[in-house]
Formats: sequence, structure tokens, C-alpha cells
Amino acid sequence: MKLYNHISTWAFAGLLAFTGCSQEESLEGSSSLQGFQISVTDAGFQNLSEGRATDENFKTTFVKGDAIGVYAVENGQVVEGVANRKFTMNEKGEWDLEGNPIEYDSERFKNITFYAYYPYQADEESIQFDAAAEDPFASLVSNWQIAADQGGTKYTQSDLMTSSSKAEDGRLQGKVSFTMLHEMALAVLKMPNLVYDFTNGGLDDYSLNVAPKELLINDVKTTPYYDAASGTYMALVKPETNYSISGTYQGAKEMAFSAAGSLAGGKAKMYTINDANKLDYTLQIGDYLCADGNLVSVDNATVPDNAIGVVCYVGNPEPHVTHPNNYTETNDALYRDYPNCTHGLVLALTDAEYEGAVTKMFHSGKTGTYGDWFSSDEEWAGKFDNCNTANSATLPEDRYPAFLGYNNTTLLTMCYEGKGSPSTCDWAYNFLMAYRNEVAVPAGTTPWYIPSIMCLDQVAANLTTINKRILNVGGDELVSVAANTNSGHYWSSTQRNETFQWTHGMDGGKYAIICERDSRAGHFRMMLAF
Repeated sequence: MKLYNHISTWAFAGLLAFTGCSQEESLEGSSSLQGFQISVTDAGFQNLSEGRATDENFKTTFVKGDAIGVYAVENGQVVEGVANRKFTMNEKGEWDLEGNPIEYDSERFKNITFYAYYPYQADEESIQFDAAAEDPFASLVSNWQIAADQGGTKYTQSDLMTSSSKAEDGRLQGKVSFTMLHEMALAVLKMPNLVYDFTNGGLDDYSLNVAPKELLINDVKTTPYYDAASGTYMALVKPETNYSISGTYQGAKEMAFSAAGSLAGGKAKMYTINDANKLDYTLQIGDYLCADGNLVSVDNATVPDNAIGVVCYVGNPEPHVTHPNNYTETNDALYRDYPNCTHGLVLALTDAEYEGAVTKMFHSGKTGTYGDWFSSDEEWAGKFDNCNTANSATLPEDRYPAFLGYNNTTLLTMCYEGKGSPSTCDWAYNFLMAYRNEVAVPAGTTPWYIPSIMCLDQVAANLTTINKRILNVGGDELVSVAANTNSGHYWSSTQRNETFQWTHGMDGGKYAIICERDSRAGHFRMMLAF
């Protein structure tokens, strides 16, 4: 089961008709037979924090491999052949029945009630299904064990759901629709943000989500499910039972939290932890950015294992801010897409690799450029800046003085993915996407992008500091080459024309080189704004 957003509602699961001749005598009748059909829908949790019957902000859906168990009951007895029948969702979002098919008998089905539960249990004795009881799943619910580890996909294996239904008549005859009810209750934690209050003049506060350092439910160490999109943590608890929540987290300083409560099955309650403390911090070139969004000072003796890059520029890098005479908010792609990335630029610790190669040509053919397609596009005209200097007489610092790596890379990816000819940037695109897939970025940053030539100029100007920090964590040192060297340089996303690309030799400075020959292979070192 896949979770979307938070915790409270679970979405449409799927529908499949099952046809064939039944060998179950108990379902024979005089009526015409047709395929037995099911659909599965989640009723959701009631969010008591906001008084909603079903909180649509919290959604889940079943995915391939999820399985439910189905029973059929007639006159207080389980119908032969329909006891804990396993239905598994396939790749099409449909439910496959394991074993012999179930055929629909309109007359017989009028007297049958169908019961379903999730997640499927192969051991039928552990279910203790009592067909004669008002709630045949009562024993299953009361004896259900919630795992202490509910992280990731493990969460749904503790999320017991049940349903009862009758076969429909009319046009949808033979269809049984299950609306699954959550039998457990849900405690939701909204953790505070860690706020960096920069001592650097002119920098906005930098905020990121804080994770529980330790979480205990009823004094048992618990791993909650984390929803990255909302920054919310959730843990299932037994219904109609008092529970206690306690834990610690590392904000501006280590803090503790606690709560207690009791919830009925299918109910959810959010506990919001407030923390007004801020962390005074001086942002410097050479600081590390970590995968969780935390910053580690260049002055720290130790660096976490999750460092992903080194700060190479301090300040708002948005082009309309750094060069207001050249750019506006309208054609500033970085500002438009990531307006809160106002703190600086971060260089990746390692070069990108693709299919085992660490250097490559920039593109495979001279069939135009990737940087100017937007000018004739009705939707995007005027919303980017070109990234082609067009001739050797126009230097990049004169034509494109700002940090345009995000602008250029967006043009490149959109060109490759349908706005232009892929061969104008195919190898660059491959290396870019490979690195994006390999190294995740925290919330609140841009994706990795290929730096512009001026972005690389900024790196070269601080090469000693940056290399020292890269080597400190075992990254790939930036190696300098002389101007016009055919290999070992660092590709920028700034074009000269359809044949030449601007590249950088670090201490050797920037220069243009033929970009469609493997004899001129260069490195791809990514950057992001935060």
C-alpha cells in the first residue's frame, strides 16, 4: 500500500471480473451465472483535530502486491469455497483471485453477506472469523498486534481494515463493493521546524523539518511512518485504550515532548509540537549541506555521513536579485520555481556517472541548440533567458553574468523531453538524470542542475576551500586543466553555438570547446540552490 500526503483517507483500489465454471457446489443455483466482481475503497480516518468526517488531506491507495481476504456468510455459516479467499492487486490496479473462480448466482447471493479484511493473513486460525457473530472480525480486532516498527511500507501491515457488503443488483449485479474501515486508531505528530537565523546580513531564515530523535509509545521505542511531503509522523495505536507518547528531538537545542490520549477505531488526532527557538548560524563558503537539509559549519571537526554538497556561494543567487538590470521576476526561472531558495549555492561532492563513464561529450549531434526553443513557444516565451552566447566575440560574463545554471538546465531538460531535438543535449541529460536519481536532495532546494559557466567561475574563485572540504569527506577533487585542454574539463550549461559548449578548467579558466566528440570528453559536476 502506498501512502500519499498524511494519514487519514485511503483511495480507490481497483476492480476485476472473474469468469469461468465454478466447481463449488454451494454456489450452484437455477439463475444464470456471471463473473463475480469486487471493488475496494477506503473509508478513511476521521481527523478529530479538524473535525472532519474524512480528512481528504491524508490519502493512501492500494498498490501492486497488496492482498485482502474475503469471506462469504449465509445463515450464520461460512459458504463453502469462500473462506479467506485471497485477492491480490496486480500491476493494472485490478484484484486477482487466487485459486478457483467464484461464480455469481443472483438468487443465492441475495442471502449472502461478504466480509473483507486487510492485510491478508495466510493463517486462517489466527483470524478467528466467527460467522455467527454480529462482527465476525471481533476477535481479530481485539487480538491485533501493532508493530513497533511502522516505518515505510511496514506501516500498512499494522493498519487493520475490515468491511462487510452485499452483492449489488441491476446493471452492476454480481459486484461486491467493500468500503474498508480502519480498526486501529492513529496518532499524528507534527514536529516543529528547525530555523536557522543567519547572522549574515541580508539572508532570510532557513527552515527545515525536524525528525524525532526518539519516539516512545506506551514506553516502547517506536519507528513511525514519515510523510516527506507534509513533514508528518504517524503511528497506529490500539483503539479504546489509553496511550502515552514521549520523545526527544534536536532543534536549536535538544528538546523533549509528551502527550497522552485515547481514540476510537478509525479516529486520528494530530499533536502539534511548537518550538520558538532559533539557531544562530553564520553561513560560509565551505559549509556542508546534508541530505536532511541540515547545515554543518566549515569550522566543525566532524561531518555527518549524509553530507551531499559544499556551499560555494553565500547569498540570494536568483538572477533578478544579483543582476536586476538584466533580469526580472518574469524571466527568472529560479525565482519562479523556487522562490525560497535565497540562501546560496551548493556544489555536489562527486562527479556524475552514467553507464560507468565519468567523462563524456556534451551531446551527440549538431541539430540546433537547446537554449532558445522557448522564444517561439506560446506558453514559455519571455519566461527564460537564452543560454547561447552565439559567437566567440561575446563573452559569457557579458551576455549571461548571473548564476543561470537552473535556467539553462530547465531549458535543456524541457528540450530533451519534447520541446526540441534530444540530440542537442542527450549526453548531458543522461548524466544529469543519473545523478538526480543517485543523490537525493532535501526539501527546500532545487533539483541538481548543470552549472552555468558563471556558476563554475564562482567555484573556481574558491577552489582551495571547496576542494579541501570535498576531500575531507572522500569526494571527487576538482582538478584544474589549462585553457583549451581537450579533456578533464567541467562542462557548463552555457552554449556558444550548436557545435561548441562553454566549459571550465578551474585554475585554467573558462573556454569554449567542441562538445560532440568523445575526444573532448568532460566532467559533469552538479549544483543546486537552497
